[in-house]
Amino acid sequence: MTGWSVLLCLALPAVAQTAPGWGLPALMASLAQVKSASASFTERKTMAMLTTPLVASGTLDYAAPDWMAKKTVSPAPESFVLSGQQITMTSGQNPQPQVFSITADPRIGGLTEGIIATLSGNLPALENVYTVQISGGPAAWQLVLQPRDAGAKQIISWMCIRGQQNRIDSIDTQSANGDHSEMSIAETISNAQ
Repeated sequence: MTGWSVLLCLALPAVAQTAPGWGLPALMASLAQVKSASASFTERKTMAMLTTPLVASGTLDYAAPDWMAKKTVSPAPESFVLSGQQITMTSGQNPQPQVFSITADPRIGGLTEGIIATLSGNLPALENVYTVQISGGPAAWQLVLQPRDAGAKQIISWMCIRGQQNRIDSIDTQSANGDHSEMSIAETISNAQ
């Protein structure tokens, strides 16, 4: 995402209208209908310590209400799995799994809870962790999430999630240290009721 896109993402909710008769409760109800989904992703990270962006790709899987996995295959294998309150991470450099509870670090816990709350359509949980701005309508919507917790604000400044209907198409994240991530998502399987 270019600098202009970042400004657009943050400014859009303030100027764009939400479709009449549609809003955050309707979006969250739609997302709650998804019981499982799989997708491929491409993520572009711009980091101060790198001269060129890092591009990664892999797969995403979700099962309601609180299980998700991000498996990176390129440029190096990594795995992040959230199951309830437990995170398991592995990487090519450290093949031994690192397991910890999201309650061990409230900053990471809040970030993870916000993502899973969005995926599961749990509006009270989402609003507990983030201030939420919505724009658009069912065919093209955007959420801008900003953490409420001071500790979480040390990790993430904001997250911009875009989608259509009950699908998430992209997640852009601005870290507090200035690093930026743009993830495009191409859903391959969805089980919605």
